Amino acid sequence: MSELFSISVIVPVYNAESHLKRCIDVLLKQDFNKSFEIIMVDDASTDSSLNIIKKQNSSLIKLYSLPSNSGPAAARNLGLKKAKGEYVYFLDADDTIAANTLTTLYSIANESACDLVICDKKRIENSQNQRANIFVYPADRALGNSDLMEAMRKRFYDPLSTMGVLGLTGRLIRRSIIIDNNILFEEELRYLEDETFSWDILAHVRSAQYVHKQLYSYYIRPNVSTALSDGLNRGFPVSYFKLVKSHIQNSLKQRGFSVLEIEKLGDQAFIYLIINALVSYSRSMILGKVELENGVKCRRKIIDDILDDPDVSKTIRNYSRSQAESPWIPRAIAWRSHKLLEFACTRRAKEILRIRRKD
Repeated sequence: MSELFSISVIVPVYNAESHLKRCIDVLLKQDFNKSFEIIMVDDASTDSSLNIIKKQNSSLIKLYSLPSNSGPAAARNLGLKKAKGEYVYFLDADDTIAANTLTTLYSIANESACDLVICDKKRIENSQNQRANIFVYPADRALGNSDLMEAMRKRFYDPLSTMGVLGLTGRLIRRSIIIDNNILFEEELRYLEDETFSWDILAHVRSAQYVHKQLYSYYIRPNVSTALSDGLNRGFPVSYFKLVKSHIQNSLKQRGFSVLEIEKLGDQAFIYLIINALVSYSRSMILGKVELENGVKCRRKIIDDILDDPDVSKTIRNYSRSQAESPWIPRAIAWRSHKLLEFACTRRAKEILRIRRKD
């Protein structure tokens, strides 16, 4: 495996003209003194994104284009295919990173010879950081096998505390882990493709390091459709959630979890992801990120698919919800009540929006 660069930064691009220049600028201003490449993959944008990239006068940037809009998974897979770095780093086109991000992460990776380096993130809304550090760790630290297993165990019980470990962006990943284990994004998924990839990575990571710095800035854009709403609008049958569950359970098996715990955590993940998708989509409808009439039809179709699936009926009975979650959503699924489920999801979405506005 040839490694011509220390880091390959992979940026999928689709109709990102309003913020793409900002993303490119932060990459070109990195204080990293090692070799790195910026791989930008245009996913058949219909705006001026492609021209913005072409106008950049930098040998660091390598531009590739997909012939038709194929989704972020396909764009990232093409980026991985072209990457020549010792490590890869994923950055979304509407986000930014601190000027010392690559230097900080690579120096730690190089000193510790670890496979994964993760950092905290900012959540930017209305030009303000809305989030303190999301990890429970008070300082930089090594993450051993027990730490990684605990993060996997808590992912669907206490998701905020494990978001950085199991996220995609804001992390440096040794490329040989990806190549040697043939890890790719699931291209049929337009949503949760990052979840499957992250679990596949954790199945094979031998050592990791946490950096107690918010080096990655994730931007919330009001009234702009999200990957979740776009993905669900295209159709997201229960079989897709089952595909994600299979990746999670395989990762748990590779990591050495017991058969009983693999089954329990897989079932918990399955229901959690379904509920989270329904509530998040309902929130997008309220915020106007989804056209209301089409949103109602799409959500009803998804709910019909969920309530008619025997695996959902079987696993919902053992679902362990957190105190922050609505008790009515799992009840509505267990009772197979379409109207109650719609109502409960909308109500929970409104509660979340009220809480965020207070914060």
